[in-house]
Amino acid sequence: MSINLAEKYSSQVDEVIRRGLLSTAGTNNDVEFGNAQTVKVYSLDTAPLNDYDPTGGMSRYGEPVELEDTVQTMQMTQQKSFTFTIDKTYESDSPEGVRNAGKALQRQIEQVIIPAIDTYRFGVLADNAGTTIEKVLSSENAYSTFVEANTAITDEEFPVEGRVAFCSNGFIELLKKDGSFTKATELAQDRVIYKGMVGDCDGVAIIAVPKRRLPEDTAFIITHPMCAPAPVKLQDYKIHKDPPGIAGTLVEGLLYHDIFVFDKKKKAIAVCFDREPTEEEVTEPENNGEGGNGENGGSGESNG
Repeated sequence: MSINLAEKYSSQVDEVIRRGLLSTAGTNNDVEFGNAQTVKVYSLDTAPLNDYDPTGGMSRYGEPVELEDTVQTMQMTQQKSFTFTIDKTYESDSPEGVRNAGKALQRQIEQVIIPAIDTYRFGVLADNAGTTIEKVLSSENAYSTFVEANTAITDEEFPVEGRVAFCSNGFIELLKKDGSFTKATELAQDRVIYKGMVGDCDGVAIIAVPKRRLPEDTAFIITHPMCAPAPVKLQDYKIHKDPPGIAGTLVEGLLYHDIFVFDKKKKAIAVCFDREPTEEEVTEPENNGEGGNGENGGSGESNG
């Protein structure tokens, strides 16, 4: 007999994952993959400003240029799975409820699946950051470094409202000890919007993240949810009772997910590593187009 909990239990599983993920606040669902593994996102370029000529005949607005476009290919790659058994003899010799399959599955999701998704997402965000800062941090420079990174995003004319910062607990501790971090922006629990949020800094929501979920040496990542679609295309969890060859319970799980960063929104992401600078203190990737409020990614032949 096989009991597939995907249909009966899927809404509960969805809720557990959504509630447990810390990275959700910095992502979106703007790209719809549907039945496809790969989606191409089209972004239309802009035209330069000209000096208007009221006596210019048929070309008073300047010489027309054909708008060019760029295409970003997003292909889902993260297909993760797990499986384990609960032998019937071990279950019978254990205290009641210790080897409960449903509880074991939820524990697997909370302790393995959710941290793995967060770790992968934070790694992709850090790898695609338009601003990278490497600096040995202390209680004297934590706040100024955060403001420096946030200002770099603001100078690229990306929205201020809605930004989030995923910070290590070590960095938050330094921030609290920084004398420049004024009482007006002191970390507090009075405005909790996202899971893990501990307050604000320079107008940015601060979310505390365990060190092991962040890339090595990462102090913080500032981003905006518009930058990165993070599809979870499939999550299938099954409990099989006494399947062929097994006396007991077989539990299986499949997760199909990924995260992508829109090329034209990379400069809305900043990452800071707490370490000695390796090359230049601030590095930026090749400019793939101007950033700003009006650039939106999407699936199919939509203008990004």
